[in-house]
Amino acid sequence: MSVLIRISYQTPQELENILKLLHPAIKSVKIKQGQQGAYKRAYIEIDLKKA
Repeated sequence: MSVLIRISYQTPQELENILKLLHPAIKSVKIKQGQQGAYKRAYIEIDLKKA
């Protein structure tokens, strides 16, 4: 079983910190390309069996 999480962030360092926290359970990460504006989005799929 897995869960999809949408993350909004302003700097790449913020995303990097979130990925470090969730690292053991991350199944995949997709960063939306061509984003404009203050907030960027990334989609993280978590494998609940590893969480």
